[in-house]
Amino acid sequence: MKTEGNIFISYAWGGAIEKKEWMRNNIISYLTWQYEVFWDRDSIPYGKTIDSTISKALSKRPITIFCICDNEYLASSQKVNSGLYRELSMMDNLADDDEVNIVPIIIDAECKKSLPKLLSSRTYLDLSDHHRRGLTLGPVILQVANGATQSDITLCLAEQIRVENIRERAKSYFCVFPMTLIGNASSHEVLDPLRKALVPPQWMWDSKEWGYMLGDENKNETYCPSKGVWHWDHWSPSKGMRALGTAALSAFFPHRTSVDHIEAIEQGGAILARSFFAMTKKTESFIFDANDIMVSLFANEYGVKVLDTLLPPKEQVD
Repeated sequence: MKTEGNIFISYAWGGAIEKKEWMRNNIISYLTWQYEVFWDRDSIPYGKTIDSTISKALSKRPITIFCICDNEYLASSQKVNSGLYRELSMMDNLADDDEVNIVPIIIDAECKKSLPKLLSSRTYLDLSDHHRRGLTLGPVILQVANGATQSDITLCLAEQIRVENIRERAKSYFCVFPMTLIGNASSHEVLDPLRKALVPPQWMWDSKEWGYMLGDENKNETYCPSKGVWHWDHWSPSKGMRALGTAALSAFFPHRTSVDHIEAIEQGGAILARSFFAMTKKTESFIFDANDIMVSLFANEYGVKVLDTLLPPKEQVD
């Protein structure tokens, strides 16, 4: 369902289409779920007058105008009779309307000191660091459209940076400590590329949670962890699959054996059981590597905490 209100995206026109196409997936797609969004690439039909179409879009109320400010935006805004110059002139005529909110979005840091007069006195959202890091801007811009306060946005931005820093630590760690596990569909053996079997770490044998079940061997020979034979299936994640997820994650962090580390590995193993091992049919083989860990854990709030606990500080990785 669309939220009441309209959004207009103001950005630097001209140049190759591909140059600004990143905005579609990075910003526009997030906003269109809740709002009617005007973005000239999608909103101006062939044969229509550009200025009149933009003027009509700007007349809708209530409306939030997001000005995507980069160096090209500043340069274009200073060219008399350029498309953006005319657009800013239209915006200037409605700037005092209570149902109009004009928000500068900074994606090049140096733009802050040279914003067009219409924007220079307005509270802006500085996403230059996020843009430089290649982070998706849409979620935080959507929060602004929904009326989030500056403190809300500050917390959101800080959390995004925190998660990105953990992601960078993970990439560095897995580059230094590569690992791949291969599950055989017929034997259900799980081996590394050197054909070493995945067996439970000693702390799992010593654990009341796992130790009692690791010596089991079922009749179908699809579960015998002591021999590196594990159960997986496209079904609800059984405790056996959670044990597999735990042992697999432990293999990537073999030196993490403190109480906090073990708790994190068990939590991460449960997430991997749901998102990976329970998504693989028992008649299918699998290849499980660091990318699967990152995809699964970064998609989960608790998974991010797991990695933050298990990964060494950045300076130790480097």
